[in-house]
Amino acid sequence: MSYRLDPAMPVSEALRSVALTELEIAHTSLATPPDRHTGVHSARKCFKRLRSLLLLARPGMPEPVFANLTARVARIGKGLAAARDAQALLDAVDKLEENTEADLGDAPMQSVRGWLHKRRHAAEQNLEQTTASEAMHMLLELRPGFAGLAVYPDDFTPLAKGLERCYAATRKHFKAVFDSDDAEEMHEWRKGVQHHWRQMQLLTPCWPSELSARAEAARALSQLLGEDHDIAMLMHLVSTPTMTFGSLEDTAAFMKRCRKRHKALRKEAKVKGKRLFVEKPGPFADRIQAYWTTAAVVRTSRSPPQGRVMLWRSAMRARDARAKARA
Repeated sequence: MSYRLDPAMPVSEALRSVALTELEIAHTSLATPPDRHTGVHSARKCFKRLRSLLLLARPGMPEPVFANLTARVARIGKGLAAARDAQALLDAVDKLEENTEADLGDAPMQSVRGWLHKRRHAAEQNLEQTTASEAMHMLLELRPGFAGLAVYPDDFTPLAKGLERCYAATRKHFKAVFDSDDAEEMHEWRKGVQHHWRQMQLLTPCWPSELSARAEAARALSQLLGEDHDIAMLMHLVSTPTMTFGSLEDTAAFMKRCRKRHKALRKEAKVKGKRLFVEKPGPFADRIQAYWTTAAVVRTSRSPPQGRVMLWRSAMRARDARAKARA
């Protein structure tokens, strides 16, 4: 997979390489997809990966540059959202049917599916006519911005700060979700988990066996939270006064079915979240920085034993400096 930072490269160069590859994948996906829906889905994943990369690099970037690139990536993704959002809700209906009993409100299922298919078709028609070409044009305009991407200092220090900041915020939202059951906190936690998953993918080369497992755990949690979000959107759709998908009794039974799945997802997500975010932010970021420093030295050293000594000393200095800064 190309979404990996190479510890043997200068950090800015590694960031640029990954970002430009993602832009190319997104453009190709929209230009020549097997089908338009597949192309949109692939492109939107690229935009999410770019946002996670920018958040990781943010402490080493001028804030106006970060804000500009982030806003432009988000704008392109938003223009492609309608077709993909309709498909996500269709997938949620299928999962809901698989994971709950049929006697808990099956009647509205076909009506909801029919409405969502029409919505997706309308969005795809518009995509064919205008949105895809506009997105490809905006991607070409965005390339120079990412071609000049750089962090200062040009080492892992700003990335460690960005990782700690993102991890700390996500951990905070996780605790708030189960203390208050606040919808906005849940939304922020879901976004934070997605960023953590992708940032672990970026950093996997510094210790593949450990961080690939962590990335997979974050991906699994992200999928749970994504399904939870889609079910919440289904509940909102079915309960909208202007929409009718069945009798009042059928709708009530369908909502009960949604709430049952919703509860099961939250329970599983809480367990996975506790495991994933048990470590405090500072020590977590220090540990990842030590992994990176080690990998960078070993990969560029012609003498592995000597490289390991250098790596250990460098990692300890970095750890001590970060601890002093937090004190």
